[in-house]
Parts: sequence; C-alpha cells; structure tokens
Amino acid sequence: PVVWIEDLVAGLEEAASCPVYPFLKRPDEKHVTETQYENPKFVEDVIRDATLVLRDFPGIRGFSLEVEAFESIHDHNAWAAHRENFHG
Repeated sequence: PVVWIEDLVAGLEEAASCPVYPFLKRPDEKHVTETQYENPKFVEDVIRDATLVLRDFPGIRGFSLEVEAFESIHDHNAWAAHRENFHG
C-alpha cells in the first residue's frame, strides 16, 4: 500500500499538543502557547499517540520514534523513544 507523506505528517502532527510550526513571529507565540496549555502532553503521551497513528497506516511495517521536550525550567530535557517492527 502507498503511504502519502501528507497523510503521515497530518496524523503525526495530531499526536502533538498543538500544531507544529517551523517559525513563529513574536505575536504568534501567545496563541501557540495558549493552544499548548489547552492540550498538555508529556513526551510519553506524544510517543503513545504517534505510535497509534503509525499502526493505523497499512503501508508501514515498522518505525522508530523519538520525542524530546527542551526544558526551560529544569537542567535536563524530557525524552522518550519507541520502536516497532511488524512481522508477517
């Protein structure tokens, strides 16, 4: 089966706490921050939701995910990873 990259990206973006933006202007940061607060997620939540998205694509036979949250409050970043290989 064919996996369309647009469908894959749209599904994975849904796994995040808010839409992903490559660049933001200062006035837009307020809106993005408020949107994130409405749907807070830990890195483990994002990994789980992204895993469920990828399992639903019939053309994907395996995947490796990594999520990192760059912390501004703590001295360390939050990180999670998951890998699956489908057999059969």
